[in-house]
Amino acid sequence: MIEHKGYYIQSSWEARAETPDDLAARFLRLIDSLKQIDPVFNLWTCGAKRPKKFETVRDRYAEEIAAGVTRDDWGEAMPFEGYWFGAITRDMPNNRSFAVRCHAGSTVNRRFTNDVLFTTSYGAIPDQDVISYRIFRSALLAIIATWDPIRAAAYSDQLNDITGSKFCFREGWIQYLCPWLAQKITPPATALVEHLPNGGLLMSATTETFKADNPVHLSVARDMAAAMASLNKLPWPSDNKFI
Repeated sequence: MIEHKGYYIQSSWEARAETPDDLAARFLRLIDSLKQIDPVFNLWTCGAKRPKKFETVRDRYAEEIAAGVTRDDWGEAMPFEGYWFGAITRDMPNNRSFAVRCHAGSTVNRRFTNDVLFTTSYGAIPDQDVISYRIFRSALLAIIATWDPIRAAAYSDQLNDITGSKFCFREGWIQYLCPWLAQKITPPATALVEHLPNGGLLMSATTETFKADNPVHLSVARDMAAAMASLNKLPWPSDNKFI
């Protein structure tokens, strides 16, 4: 039996010019959407240097984001490299805690230069109740609606231990492709397939909590990766810019 570890959602997109005000509006929308999913997301803390209750700074969260601008080795701001910000749930035991970490607003012409990571608490074996398909599918949809990424997927550390993480489009529990990428693949018959209102594609290996040591779960995850293999060979950065 493989040791059970953490779960996470990783979403990413290419260059997109956004100000701290733009990013704050998106982030507030995400936090509010997560609160609607489950009480585990009701309370948050933000700020790496001076942790603060999120509700006390949400009306000036753009200032928090501006303070997280990327800087060079001499401390000079490089807004073209984007901003770093996020939040962690509070008043929850470690095995029921989550973090959202964002790097966004980058206009650098680099593959997937912007990303959002949603993850269970590091170093804790998550409670089975908070790694349900209901929670992870809903959180992934909230991230898609908020950030309009090119790709997003839910993974487990356990799965990465087996398959590795060399490719961007690889084995996962739940996979999202934006509309123009969705048109380039044929989803496997083994996956649960949903066509989203925005034209994007959602594929799931199982509606159970994903277990990489479950042969059925792993087999479908591999089928989805095989269906997306050609996407790894596309020229990145792509011609679909958001600047």
